[in-house]
Amino acid sequence: MILDVNMDTFIKPFVSLNRIEFVLKKYSSEELLKSNDGAWSILQHLYHCWMVERGVLGYVELKTKDISSLETVSISTRLKFFFFFAVLRLKLLKVKAPTVVQTFPEDISVMDLLYKWGKTREEAAVFFDALPKKVSSKGIFKHVFIGRLNLKLTQKFIQWHLQHHLRLCKL
Repeated sequence: MILDVNMDTFIKPFVSLNRIEFVLKKYSSEELLKSNDGAWSILQHLYHCWMVERGVLGYVELKTKDISSLETVSISTRLKFFFFFAVLRLKLLKVKAPTVVQTFPEDISVMDLLYKWGKTREEAAVFFDALPKKVSSKGIFKHVFIGRLNLKLTQKFIQWHLQHHLRLCKL
């Protein structure tokens, strides 16, 4: 069983790894690795989501080393954010993930993935909980289509991105 870190943290709104683990137990290894018509398998969707969370953390850690370079998040960025996810939800848009977060090992172990994901979430919780308020309001993460996101929008991005992929793989 995967233990979640303190739930009063950055990761609180995310689907818990315990919940994901519980749902995955309903499937055989073959079902988890099965790709339908060239689409990603369940484990590839989840591996992708972990890589995105890990990538966001790494990007923000790097960008917040020089807070003088951080920009203010504009109203138009906020509007683009909600519009982007609304259009995805309505299936009016399909976005191809960057190559770096769609390269998967041939054999994905559920327990290994959940362990790595748990470690990433622990690191994210510690890092983001210590982020000064004046920094968290700035554009700490740059989404390729939306633009610079502050801490709250970055958190929402991770939350909604995972929910989007859980819907895609019917979990």
